[in-house]
Amino acid sequence: MNRQFVVRKVHNAAAGATAQTAKSIPYQPVPQNRFNPKRSAFNFKPKYTSGLVHNPPSAILQPSVQTPYLFLPPNDPRREMAKANRISPSIIQDMPIIREYRAPLQRDYSITAETVQKLKQLYAEDPVRWNLKALSKEFNIDMTRLRYFFKTQLQKAKKMENLQKAMEGENEDTQRLPKRHVLDRKKRREMWMRNEY
Repeated sequence: MNRQFVVRKVHNAAAGATAQTAKSIPYQPVPQNRFNPKRSAFNFKPKYTSGLVHNPPSAILQPSVQTPYLFLPPNDPRREMAKANRISPSIIQDMPIIREYRAPLQRDYSITAETVQKLKQLYAEDPVRWNLKALSKEFNIDMTRLRYFFKTQLQKAKKMENLQKAMEGENEDTQRLPKRHVLDRKKRREMWMRNEY
């Protein structure tokens, strides 16, 4: 019994010493600079203090108060305080949506297969009236997505356009007048034959 009492006494003394040590650790929110902090902010040389220094992260000003709810222990009284400060879901539902957040690579599944079929049908019926710009405005769909839906049609149209341009170019080549140096060469040959050159 006496031995157990001595162990408890030593344990309590060690706990008190730890508490005193924790209180005696100097609090240093920002490390001190050796030089003038205003003139040499870009050339930071920390002035180290001897021993332990309590330097909490700059993201949390008061770790005891601003600890997130998920990181609190289950029997921590701050859990009840956090629950009291929470906004109830009914109030959140009544709040208006100011701006809907959409990630840059978030997929959109609002366009159905029926909508795509209707788009293709309108484009096939009258491509002049229902061009991509008109379809984008009518169905409120982005132009890049519309181009993806009409990829095959646009490729075929571009191929036909290139073929038509090539055919027109061949006709122009057949009807094109000879170049100036060819005409000059022909003229010199004729003058040489007449002994005029």
